[in-house]
Amino acid sequence: MLTVELDGGLFEATCGDNLLELLLSKGAYVRHGCRAGACGACRLYDQTNCESILSCQTSVASAMSLTTHAPSVFSDFSVLSKTILNDANVELTLLGPSDELFGDRVQVSFLSAAADVFFECMALNQTGAPLKVMLQEDQFSATEWQHVLALDIDDPLRVQLSSGVRKGRLLYEMGVNDGGVVVITSPENAPFEPYWREALAELSTQTLGYFVLSSSRDLRSCLQDEAFTAFFKNVFLKQTSAGAGSPVLQIIYHGQKLSEKDWAQALAPLRIRTNQLHFVR
Repeated sequence: MLTVELDGGLFEATCGDNLLELLLSKGAYVRHGCRAGACGACRLYDQTNCESILSCQTSVASAMSLTTHAPSVFSDFSVLSKTILNDANVELTLLGPSDELFGDRVQVSFLSAAADVFFECMALNQTGAPLKVMLQEDQFSATEWQHVLALDIDDPLRVQLSSGVRKGRLLYEMGVNDGGVVVITSPENAPFEPYWREALAELSTQTLGYFVLSSSRDLRSCLQDEAFTAFFKNVFLKQTSAGAGSPVLQIIYHGQKLSEKDWAQALAPLRIRTNQLHFVR
């Protein structure tokens, strides 16, 4: 028997065990997708050998010390352009020493009057293009948000880059790289619509619809709205017209405050399973 450690948890293993299957069978949380080494979702960092590994392609041969947090480095960026989308959302294009290696999520920091403020955000640009991010008011204090609004061209920022993590993995990890997809967003994430349309257009998917939950009611109630049901009826018509052999519909929910149970209750009458639902915070 061998010992595999993952972020402080200890698991017994037998030489030759597939690492991903072992960890999942023991109840460990490991993101995973294709299980064929293509999507990169199950990547872990081997602290013993100081290297990234794909757990689905790794056999246990000795004791291992692993973490889900890959090492990261900071790089200096500057503001290339700033667009105020509305009162609550600011889009920044940043110029710095990066290519596609910063992944789909980055940590952006800037110097406020008090201290460095770190904000996790989605990378909205195409692979290889200057880094584009969106800053949202509800993530900041009032003082910090004023600093965001005061940012100007060429102002310096710092970006935390994940080592060895390439952009474009988010959708592959969710398994929505083929077939029909709909995107449902919470009201505050409505400005991300252009990003989702652009990102999905790069895959062999058919975007069947984009729906923003109403901001005038409790989000749980929005899932019972006639507009929500009518949206999916229209989606089903589009999917049917695409052919009876079309893959299963995939749903991306970009938001929070709705649990899997809430979604299960709303999707059951539509005969949609929750394993067709993917959460993006």
